[in-house]
Amino acid sequence: MAAILKAEEISVVFGGLRAVDHFNIEIGEGELVGLIGPNGAGKTTVFNLLTGVYQPTEGKIFLADRAGHKLQEITGKKPHQIVKAGAARTFQNIRLFKQLTVLDNVKVAFNQNMSYSIVSALVRGPKYWKEEREAEEKAMELLGVFGMEGLRDHIADNLPYGQQRKLEIARALATSPTLLLLDEPAAGMNPTETAELMETISLIRNRFKIAILLIEHDMSLVMGICERVLVLDYGHVIAFGTPKEVTSDPRVIEAYLGE
Repeated sequence: MAAILKAEEISVVFGGLRAVDHFNIEIGEGELVGLIGPNGAGKTTVFNLLTGVYQPTEGKIFLADRAGHKLQEITGKKPHQIVKAGAARTFQNIRLFKQLTVLDNVKVAFNQNMSYSIVSALVRGPKYWKEEREAEEKAMELLGVFGMEGLRDHIADNLPYGQQRKLEIARALATSPTLLLLDEPAAGMNPTETAELMETISLIRNRFKIAILLIEHDMSLVMGICERVLVLDYGHVIAFGTPKEVTSDPRVIEAYLGE
């Protein structure tokens, strides 16, 4: 299995606090991996390191390119450069363009691929209309994956919480990632919505052939769809293996599951 993401000995220090300490992970093509641990363990900090929000104090990060899936170093790159390289994410606190429509929230992710000029946009030239039409078609296709095509003209802020979560994932997918990072996607969802989300995540992985790394506290979701699970505690990796191996590990039970 070709590696899509590889992090080697990454650490980050804030003042005197070592928030993440010598973190290592390798995710294969099409793999679905869970990242769990108690609050404050450093899970979202890891996401911020992998996506360029924070720069590691030590270590290196590699991401496979879209073409040949050859690993390229992305350490030190800015978030928008990492998105272009093939990694997209969602956030623990939903970050949508709340006053834009559902359709426009997805279309905005295609901007990095638009090639028409400012002049063409101002005069609404043929190239402008062609690329905008193609972006709309692709956006509608993604909304269809989530059963949201009928909500295209709704304002994002007026959507129910679960639908906003799905819209944020759809927008991330619009960047054509090789790796999708989901930060607590089931947060705030009821059991029915969580079950639907599990099906959606599996569908995304299989349909788009991408690797997924997710942070989640809902253990039924993690154990139901993840092939491997990594456990963090105080910035240290204390276990990494199959769901069965991790849940039976005494260190994990003491640090997290015993709660």
